[in-house]
Amino acid sequence: MKIYFWGGVIIALGCLVSILLNYRQFQVERDGIIVKMQISKIPNSCIGTKVKHIAVFKYRDNEYFKQVGMTFCDQHYVGEYIDMKYLAGVSFIMFPSESVVPAFYLLSVGLISGIGCIVYYFLKKNNSIK
Repeated sequence: MKIYFWGGVIIALGCLVSILLNYRQFQVERDGIIVKMQISKIPNSCIGTKVKHIAVFKYRDNEYFKQVGMTFCDQHYVGEYIDMKYLAGVSFIMFPSESVVPAFYLLSVGLISGIGCIVYYFLKKNNSIK
């Protein structure tokens, strides 16, 4: 029965920490503005899924790093200006079509499940549930 308690604690804490760490990304999505950023560095090739491909964007003399997908290298070039979502004071940028809201929904479900396991453990321990 302790597996419900410790499993619930681990799941709830893991989801809570992930929600807090991803909150900055949510702020950029919600409050960020779309600006033109210049691509200052691009991977030579974006082929392969095991390697993280990082592009460097420049805006107001600041550099921002962003993981890009396989087709990004073929469709863009160094020096090109593209739309990016930006929030002043945050080092994280997003593509305009990118969304982190589904991740928050999944993490919230995980958090509720973890709390549910903990509650189930205590109800079972007190013989409220047979």
